[in-house]
Amino acid sequence: MLPEELNDSCKMYGVEIDSISGRIAQQLYQKSTIAIQPFEKTNMPDNFFDVAIGNVPFDNKIKPNDGRYNKNKFVLHDYFFAKTLDKVAPNGIVAFVTTKGTM
Repeated sequence: MLPEELNDSCKMYGVEIDSISGRIAQQLYQKSTIAIQPFEKTNMPDNFFDVAIGNVPFDNKIKPNDGRYNKNKFVLHDYFFAKTLDKVAPNGIVAFVTTKGTM
């Protein structure tokens, strides 16, 4: 939960592929923008966010289809890191729950 003193100064965005979880997030965070779609389909500007917090998918077999990143042949886990790093501004913070993965 966002501390009350930050309610007026922070704009929050979320991405959730699961429609039920996404609709719950939309209800819990009604002043936020919650996209219910795959991360690959989101169109957010680079260097825009100050902070990104997430729980990245652990599947190392799925390869996402995102024209900008396809040349890298990222597995889903690594794709989330790469795309998020592009979206966070210089000196921003990325905090992810993840595994050590297998490559």
